[in-house]
Amino acid sequence: MIENKLKLGFLAASLLITVAGCSSDDNVDATASQEESGVLSNSEMKLTYGSKLLGNYMSLKNSRITFNRFSDASQSQAVAQALKTVNSYQPDLTNAVALTGNQWYTINSGDKYYIPANTTFTGGINFNGAGTLIILGNLGGSNWVNVPNGGVVDVAPSGNIQSTANFHLNAGSTLNNYGNVTYTTQTVDGTVNNYNDLVFTQQLSLNGSSVVNNNCSMVFNGFTQLNAALNNGGFADFKAGFHINGSGNLVVATGSLTDITGGNITVDGKIKNTSNGFARIDISNAATIGNMNATPAFEGKIDINTTATVNSSKINSNVTVNANTFIAANSCTPQRGLAACDDSVLQFTLAATVQSPTVNGAVLSATDVKVVNGNAYVSYHTNDEVYGDAANGSVRIFNVQNQQAPSLTAQADFNNAEFNGIDLSGSKVYAVGGNKAGSRLMTTPLTAGAFNTNDLSVFTTHKLPSITGKNSFVHNNMLWLVAGANNGGFFKLDPANGFAVTDQFYSQGARAKYVAQNGTYQAFFAVEGSGAYLRIANIDGTNPQEYRYPTLAQTVQDGKNVITMDDEYVYVALSDKGVAKFSLQNGSLVSHFVPNDYRVNGSKAFKQNGYTNGVAVNDCYLYLANGADGVIVLNKNSFNVVGHFSLAESANYIYANNGLLFVATGRNGLNIIKIN
Repeated sequence: MIENKLKLGFLAASLLITVAGCSSDDNVDATASQEESGVLSNSEMKLTYGSKLLGNYMSLKNSRITFNRFSDASQSQAVAQALKTVNSYQPDLTNAVALTGNQWYTINSGDKYYIPANTTFTGGINFNGAGTLIILGNLGGSNWVNVPNGGVVDVAPSGNIQSTANFHLNAGSTLNNYGNVTYTTQTVDGTVNNYNDLVFTQQLSLNGSSVVNNNCSMVFNGFTQLNAALNNGGFADFKAGFHINGSGNLVVATGSLTDITGGNITVDGKIKNTSNGFARIDISNAATIGNMNATPAFEGKIDINTTATVNSSKINSNVTVNANTFIAANSCTPQRGLAACDDSVLQFTLAATVQSPTVNGAVLSATDVKVVNGNAYVSYHTNDEVYGDAANGSVRIFNVQNQQAPSLTAQADFNNAEFNGIDLSGSKVYAVGGNKAGSRLMTTPLTAGAFNTNDLSVFTTHKLPSITGKNSFVHNNMLWLVAGANNGGFFKLDPANGFAVTDQFYSQGARAKYVAQNGTYQAFFAVEGSGAYLRIANIDGTNPQEYRYPTLAQTVQDGKNVITMDDEYVYVALSDKGVAKFSLQNGSLVSHFVPNDYRVNGSKAFKQNGYTNGVAVNDCYLYLANGADGVIVLNKNSFNVVGHFSLAESANYIYANNGLLFVATGRNGLNIIKIN
């Protein structure tokens, strides 16, 4: 490749340098003092350094951002309501007759009977009509208690139905359990509303006339036939497996946990989640997965955790496998999954807004950010839709050590090069982009994290493949580059040999989008007509694996499609298809979220129909730059929506590092935000 020096510093006679207020020191640390400020320029670029000169770009805010928080989905809403219901339960004993001792009683329509607290009733009950039985104490004995159509049984928080009672619900009857119930008969034909603990001890059939609503804890000791709806909003434990007939459904809600700890499971009906957040199903080693005749058998946001093989054709695109979704412990449900982040205390403070640089009359847009040792390095390019193909660019350095008062310390503006991505390796900056002649790389050394302010010749450019460089990273003295348009793709370049191409791994430049690395893996993403493409390899490029995802085909294919990574996953911005989370181990699609499809209480939550332009991740959260909808925050483990906030303009790019968010809003500037 041809190396160009930006015509900088070749001949002193041909170099026009203007210096204003320069220090006499040989090397100026731009972060050292606000008094050390100056300007160096020539026909190709202008370097301005020192926050004294650059302070007019910065506007310190230190103001709280309004964070529109959605309800905490880490705990099932059914469980939360159940706990509230149990605690507030007050029996209506008006005109009620006490059941005592071991006598026989008859309950007719309109009758109301109760078992007093701290007593055990061992007598007999003829439940003949639509009456009511309230259990404050214990229902024992061994007589058959057959609840007829219209009959209602309330088990108070202090109440129990014991295993000897032979209790049964017929069609049209109702059990409201706020206490503890042991159900020993083998069929349910009525309605169960469970708000506390209920155990089915025998092989069980939930017949077609039944409805079972579990809002707390429910255990099935025997094999269970589901011929109707079982709605699990809390914790359900199937110890001997189940079969769901074609007329049956197991409906799991946000934050619920379903354990299958033994037996065999088969599905002709559906296991589904119709709510917005994830439910978790754990299938233990003692259980087996049998015939899944339904296609798909699992629908909606369900995280299946199992060592067994799950047929991908039997789950839809919202279902994840082994994502280890966090379920919070409460009096109904045991804790599972990764430790939770405290969504309830998440807040944001706008530390500063930064005006974009202007070069040759063009107001530039921020494109990429990297933070190293308390300095943020930001690249800028020209918006072609506004200014045509003019190539004006900039690279800035911010001191962000004081997160409440960041400062702009250096700015290098370029007349004939714009930049789409920036990376740092060692003490050197690598910024890729292009100009009218094609793709370009700008490199420059750093001294104590700052630009050299004495010699502009250290700013060098290098010709790269294709028309425009999109982004890159450096590893083991090699440059890994994504370049777009004609002759573009994904490349490995040798800096020691003029950035010559040593390998090309993907050749469809118009499809090539972004590359990222996490110190262990590298991931390259492309948007193909038939769906998403992902290449995952070791960071040195060895052991590459290619994956394609037809279900993630984008309608909008000209976005930036930023990707980011943590230790285990890669997260991809998919424009109109939202954001997806993939396993670095096997490329599996773990989670998928589309903001435009998200509903709260039946209403569209994000009304501006924004596209997911960028994505950033930290220990707890995933941050989406979602255009006019602003910044959307997801819990990165569960993919539940925590909330969102808006800025003055559309969010086009986002980067997270060390408690800060950098959100670019196009020509309207850069927002530096503290995560509280």
